[in-house]
Amino acid sequence: MKIIGHENTKEQIKIASLAADKRNKAMPHMLFSGAAGCGKTSMAKYVATQRHVNVVSVVPKNLKDYNSVAKTLERLNHDNYSPTGDRTGRIRPSILFLDEVHQLPLYGQELLGLAMENFMFEAKSPGQVHWTPYFTMIGATTDDGKLSKPFRDRFKLRFIFEPYAEEEIIGIITAKANVAKIAMTYDAVKAIAERSRGVPRLAVGFLGRARDMAIARGEKFIGQNTVEMVFEQLKIDEQGFTSVEMKILKTLYDAEGPLGLDNLSIVVNEAPKTILTSIEPFLIQKGLMHRSGKGRVLSKRGEDYLKNSGYLGEAKAKMTIDVGYERK
Repeated sequence: MKIIGHENTKEQIKIASLAADKRNKAMPHMLFSGAAGCGKTSMAKYVATQRHVNVVSVVPKNLKDYNSVAKTLERLNHDNYSPTGDRTGRIRPSILFLDEVHQLPLYGQELLGLAMENFMFEAKSPGQVHWTPYFTMIGATTDDGKLSKPFRDRFKLRFIFEPYAEEEIIGIITAKANVAKIAMTYDAVKAIAERSRGVPRLAVGFLGRARDMAIARGEKFIGQNTVEMVFEQLKIDEQGFTSVEMKILKTLYDAEGPLGLDNLSIVVNEAPKTILTSIEPFLIQKGLMHRSGKGRVLSKRGEDYLKNSGYLGEAKAKMTIDVGYERK
């Protein structure tokens, strides 16, 4: 399995892997945090492939009681251990992968935290414990701040997954197209990369839409015109902004002052949580809007973008009139 980008992360993981092999132990537990679609799950699979070990994937919110945690730990690789948990040969520690690990209930964090630290957890009989095989926990999250501090401290290796550079996205699109035997021009690849925000998941999704468009039009390859047609249908502009994002910016432009989240939600007809977690972050990252104590405000850069990109149309002169003015 090949992973494009994240070279420093891969190098650190390689060192930890070699050290674990020499000590016949598990790699340190790892926390992958960052924006959705930036390769956290792919990196977990990459680690498992490089280590030649199995992956036990669990939905975090399902680990809410003793039995669910115990059953999960029983799924780990138990080869080459004695009945008392002593190593009797070369071990292959499983990877326990929890996507969206911040959804793990607090009780689950407490139980797993003990297993992560000592590779054992309390038994129901007083004075007794259950041993677990050595394992590596990999938690992926878009909000590691929701984890309790004791649990978060169990992760000795922490990596932040940021959006990819455009050249890396071009490499990912090209690789995916080659695997799927999709012929496309470099201009088409670049047009997709420019709108993908540095997120591989978006890039791959756009590639699939472009492929479908080309097939529907009876084209033998994907050209830039085909890609532009796709983005026109999706209402995504040249910088990757969606129609909803532009609606938010225009709403802030028309507002006479800061706008609260609830009011903004009503105007653009989007759920407050969607705006807060999925829409605003990119606009703030690009410097087009700000969150203030009183609400959301459009930045100077955001105003300039609306004007220069033609989203505001031609401004019409309008003035106040006297109360007694007779309109024609």
